[in-house]
Amino acid sequence: MNVNIRSYGEGLPLVFFHGWGFDSRIWLPLVPQLSRDYQIILIDLPGFGHTPIMEWELFKKFLLEQLPKHFALIGWSMGGLYAIRLAVEEPDRVYKLINIASSPRFLYTDLWPGVSPEVFKKFYKQLFAKPESTLKEFMELNGLTSADRLKHLPERLPSPEGLQSGLNILESWDLREELSNFGNPAYFMFGRLDPIVPVKTMNSMQLNYPDFNYLLFKRAAHIPFLSHMDLFIEEFRGFMK
Repeated sequence: MNVNIRSYGEGLPLVFFHGWGFDSRIWLPLVPQLSRDYQIILIDLPGFGHTPIMEWELFKKFLLEQLPKHFALIGWSMGGLYAIRLAVEEPDRVYKLINIASSPRFLYTDLWPGVSPEVFKKFYKQLFAKPESTLKEFMELNGLTSADRLKHLPERLPSPEGLQSGLNILESWDLREELSNFGNPAYFMFGRLDPIVPVKTMNSMQLNYPDFNYLLFKRAAHIPFLSHMDLFIEEFRGFMK
């Protein structure tokens, strides 16, 4: 049992966590532009790609054994939850945190503008029944062309067990309090058209975490790093300087 890791380029290490239903291949379009200046380290999260399902503590142990001493951490969607948790538990190793279309809690409550459980359940059922067509349709709704959609599909379609494991994390992890104690630089990026992590989430975060940096992609939905890649890379490089 181990964590599947791919590495490209040399320089300042950047570690990337993907979203639910996908694997580390979703980041490959960024590699040609970023690997000239950074070491790009792509991780398959537990239950996705080539990493088997495992509990958080075991995943963290295996992962940290293979990562550089200090790194910036980038998480998208569900991967953002993983990234926040690793950052708040290991601030000496994660010196910068970048979250894309994500937040410390995904589900809606009276005090938090997350997504309703019904939306997750519906997406889960669709992924369970028709994973490939559901992921393609999801990417299409996020402004990606048909050629792009094929490139970004996971190498291995997610197993039902992997999807259920990820769903449990999306439904149960709540890192709002822990995140308030994170003292390193953090950048939270949102898409104005995102149906999963609504703009209201960014507004709440700005109130609760005023020291972090925020960006709203005005024409993007849930995958701004692909649908608006040039703008994303420009903003990313600015934050990393």
